[in-house]
Amino acid sequence: MSLNIPIDGWYTTSIVVRDYRQVISHYARFFGISHWEIFRYDGNHLSNATFEGKAIEHRYIRVVGRNNDLGIELIQPIDGSSSYQHMLDTVGEGVHHVNLTQSSVAGIKALNPILDELGVSIRQSGTIYEAADVYLLDTRSMVSNVMFEITCPKIDNWKACIVPDEVLDIDLGLLGPKLLPTASMLHLGVVCKDRDATKAGLTHLLGMTDWIEFKIESDVTMSDTTYFGKKVYHKYNNHVGRVGNFALELITPETDKCVYDDFLKEQGEGVHHFFPSMCSKEEFDALLPALEALDMPIIQGGTIDGLIEYYYIDTRQYLSGVTTEVVIPLCDDWKEKMFASSKDAWVLTGE
Repeated sequence: MSLNIPIDGWYTTSIVVRDYRQVISHYARFFGISHWEIFRYDGNHLSNATFEGKAIEHRYIRVVGRNNDLGIELIQPIDGSSSYQHMLDTVGEGVHHVNLTQSSVAGIKALNPILDELGVSIRQSGTIYEAADVYLLDTRSMVSNVMFEITCPKIDNWKACIVPDEVLDIDLGLLGPKLLPTASMLHLGVVCKDRDATKAGLTHLLGMTDWIEFKIESDVTMSDTTYFGKKVYHKYNNHVGRVGNFALELITPETDKCVYDDFLKEQGEGVHHFFPSMCSKEEFDALLPALEALDMPIIQGGTIDGLIEYYYIDTRQYLSGVTTEVVIPLCDDWKEKMFASSKDAWVLTGE
């Protein structure tokens, strides 16, 4: 059976945080987002709330910022049982879900029988501002703890009804120089126990059929591999898949002494990193001291096929448990040399 949840955009990447006030300036500076809208979901703005199939009363705050094609949502649970509080209690802060779909009520009703057949339940739901129903699909077992949210408008002008409780405009100049070029989210990196099973789940759920495969091994396809500043042997396999402007990288480690194996041991499968940044070697070298001064050093890196360097920056304290990947092309025609077709290059870069 093939299931295609309709995707009409990558609206937000949603991160659960303990206190949005402590981190909003970090996200503003890192992603260059100055305008933030704060929504307090309680009895005034939230009705018909459910969690794990039962009616529930809970409260939470959503803080949304956008910059061109990039949308970041910070979610802070206040009280009551919720998927957000469950994440904080079990693995801590981090990426909770992505919102890819603004469907219709008829659309979700049509999907329900197929979701039931695939064993995908509605983990959490609610009506916001009496204007839209929001469903969090429990796709954790199919997609390595990644979940997807669907917004179903109840009225035509639903967006006009959802008015923030507070607007926060941040003067980015007061926060300091920009840390990295981050105009878009190229992909989210997901650590998986079995990347092939996760790939099959995404193909069923999203119709994600465009994939590229990397087999990464030190001294075979990769050189200069480091882990917390020390030279190490790395071997891992990954798939990168894309549908529209949404992409996921699926990584299964085959050796220890790497950030992926650490992640699996510490909190299991899930979203490990953002990939929002590609820049030149010169630009990265100039920006790295400022990152290090904020306690965001390189924790893993390497050179792939002599064509690109990649680095993981330890942004976990700065960005609520999430690491950040930076890719540095080493020649102008790196995509032509690395990929068999322009379509394969598009899967990685979105262009």
